[in-house]
Amino acid sequence: MKHDGNERYILNFGGGLNSTALLVFLLSRNYPLDEVIFTDTGGELPETYKHLGIIGSYLSQHDVPFKIVRSENGALYDFCMRQKLIPSRVWPWSIRDYKIAPIHAYYRSFNAHVNQYLGISYEERDRARESGVQYVTNVFPLVDNKLSRPDCIDVIMLADVDLPMPVRSGCFFCPFNSLSRWKEILEHHEELYAQARTLEENSDNFPNRRLTLLTLRTLQEKIEKNESVPDFNPRKLCSGECLM
Repeated sequence: MKHDGNERYILNFGGGLNSTALLVFLLSRNYPLDEVIFTDTGGELPETYKHLGIIGSYLSQHDVPFKIVRSENGALYDFCMRQKLIPSRVWPWSIRDYKIAPIHAYYRSFNAHVNQYLGISYEERDRARESGVQYVTNVFPLVDNKLSRPDCIDVIMLADVDLPMPVRSGCFFCPFNSLSRWKEILEHHEELYAQARTLEENSDNFPNRRLTLLTLRTLQEKIEKNESVPDFNPRKLCSGECLM
């Protein structure tokens, strides 16, 4: 599909199920696609970084460039440790500074209008919103085609190559992690859970401000003792820019 040379069509790739399905959908339906970009905070799970390598190979077969951009401030975890703070659910500065700002800086280098594909599925359509800047137009093909997360699984399974199902993307120390996510990190990546706990306890505002409902130390103790923990899923409050 041809498009105006003064415009660019970019997939803002989140590394998870939705954006992987969206990538397959765009290529299979011949949508215009100039480049795929992933913004790396430095805090993804190892499975996500492995998935990025697979996606890079997949894109090379379709002659689509794959770009990874990062904040000029370095890794988010290191910044938080130096500043003795943690990412916030109330004021998501980390998403602004480590996800949105780096990719928008890259967009400005094009000197062209950017149509940005975002992997928001149909049941999350309330998250679909404008970019907030004049040089970027957000586009939501999954919403437009009423594709839900189960549909996204089908899209990946029916891809022209054997693509694995990605894990949920996002920083291992994200304040929007659900209880099940923290349990998975503790079970499969105990060293990362320990790093998140260190970050939380390093904060000047600890324990008044925490990464989750309980302190991570208390949560770990309760999980290991099989004690009851109130279920929580603050992801419902998240705008979703880095979880797709």
